[in-house]
Amino acid sequence: MIKLIAMSVLVALTPASASAVGGKRYLIAFKDGTTPAGREAALRALGATQVEDLAEIGALVIEIAEAKMFSASASADKAASMPEVLELQEDVQRNWLLEAPAFRAPFPSLEQFRESLPAIAVLAKRPEFALPPGVDAAEVPWGIARVNAPAAWAVTQGEGVKVAVIDTGIDCAHPDLRANCAGGYNALDSSKPPMDDNEHGTHVAGTIAGVLDGKGVVGVAPKARLYAVKVLDKNGGAGLASIIKGLIWAGKNKMDVANMSLGAPMGTIFMRAALAYASARGVVVFVAAGNDDGSVNYPGAYPEAITVAALAPNETIADFSSRGHQVAFIAPGVAVRSSVPNGGYDDFSGTSMATPHMTGLGALAVARGAHGVDAVRSALRRAAVRIAGLSASEQGAGVVDAGKLVR
Repeated sequence: MIKLIAMSVLVALTPASASAVGGKRYLIAFKDGTTPAGREAALRALGATQVEDLAEIGALVIEIAEAKMFSASASADKAASMPEVLELQEDVQRNWLLEAPAFRAPFPSLEQFRESLPAIAVLAKRPEFALPPGVDAAEVPWGIARVNAPAAWAVTQGEGVKVAVIDTGIDCAHPDLRANCAGGYNALDSSKPPMDDNEHGTHVAGTIAGVLDGKGVVGVAPKARLYAVKVLDKNGGAGLASIIKGLIWAGKNKMDVANMSLGAPMGTIFMRAALAYASARGVVVFVAAGNDDGSVNYPGAYPEAITVAALAPNETIADFSSRGHQVAFIAPGVAVRSSVPNGGYDDFSGTSMATPHMTGLGALAVARGAHGVDAVRSALRRAAVRIAGLSASEQGAGVVDAGKLVR
């Protein structure tokens, strides 16, 4: 757990920066040793009221009414002058899928995809990627074959492993997901089910744990238990506090692994604190590197995350994939076929699609006895194979071979 949680009180926010009454919401951290009376005095000086208590990371939710509101910069300047305040940050509403790691990347052209087909055909003929008896090749997307998931299924399919999909929700009525959906949480509105009204979360879930039934598509860990943690709205938007609440839920509810195919170009101590909270409770969090062909986005840039770049079918890093020393692994992320709401299937591209391959592999590692970030990371590294021609900043340890993972 990072030092921030021990040394301060964090004030996190609900999803939107602007409330229904026209106020704004902020994240604030108080310095170690600040008394309750000192915190209350600071909030009064800022014209803020408490909305919610996130005690798991020492957090509160505050709101500054419009009549008392400063500009964001003025509020930060005022807070910086207060001896009790460590940090103040506006909880800006953003699209976590479009701005960084989890947007739908442009698909390759038909010509580009046709050029990649020989590579897929060669892959399918390699003995180490042979499908087990009774598995229909039509059910196995190229990415599932590329990480050699079928080679693990005689040993484990991820039975009993709890996987949080921190995203737009999951359509648990989908025939490929129904058997594996085990619960969830809606951070946007806890009174409503965590239903996917976007498509993104359902697509991610299918790659992790689509059932092996001879129909549709199968996931890497086809018997893992899926938990829909809805932190994003139908457009992929939310405030930072929504993401924080999703991570807290994963930690409190003892998830084994979590998938975060989302992110932003800038970091924050509040996201880091929530990620540390989940990690300290044994949740192994896999995060998308980003789709801007630049440096790794957040929270993927934090050391608690296992960060994933996107592999193209021709064995190169996808041109959109972010890269950097924080990249831990690379996984298929171009033209990935998976489930979408209302019983459908579609092909998406992005590091959003690469990450659930690794999350599924993480579930297999847990099923084989690895628990916690360090143990799972080590197991995956031992099973990874580097791709010739790619640098460490592009692929990390390489592509994980599920067959090696279960040996």
